[in-house]
Amino acid sequence: MTELARLLDPPTHARMIRLAHLHGRNLNQREIDRFAALGVPAVNLGTPWPVLVDKVAFCGGYFSFAEDVGLAGEQAFTFVVFSNAGMIDIAAWQPATQRLALWCGEGFALGERQIQHPNPLVDGLRVFRSPIEWLRAGRCGIVILQPGFARSALADVPILVAEDELHQKELQGYFALTGPQITVGKALSLETA
Repeated sequence: MTELARLLDPPTHARMIRLAHLHGRNLNQREIDRFAALGVPAVNLGTPWPVLVDKVAFCGGYFSFAEDVGLAGEQAFTFVVFSNAGMIDIAAWQPATQRLALWCGEGFALGERQIQHPNPLVDGLRVFRSPIEWLRAGRCGIVILQPGFARSALADVPILVAEDELHQKELQGYFALTGPQITVGKALSLETA
């Protein structure tokens, strides 16, 4: 592609997200085995888009790719955030510190496309605190990345399913007097995952 052609066809946001995410590396066997020991089958790590590993620099609820900002960074798992508009953002997660951050700030939740396209076989939209539980559940449900948008993003969802009673109270705190019904789902055990 010539320079002029490249300038006339700038990358779309989704293409930018895809290319940035694909700079990460694939999970190694040790990481896949560790996820398996935690109840996450390998297929859940690659569908619909792979979980990758990259070096990132966290800054509050956001992160930068360490290479882009000239820092050593720290390793984190990265996920593409899908919405009705396709690939809209990248989330970085470091399990040891429970840091979870966005690259662009466009995403609301991992699995957010399910807000508008619920699974008809599931009663309510499952909400998880952490990506590990979401991955155990086969990415069925969401992990909220920007709690400040929960009230508007989830206003039309009739039922949210929290992990436990404490999580239920946390989710209820996102809504004033009205909002979705919030129930408590049963936890996934390693035997059923």
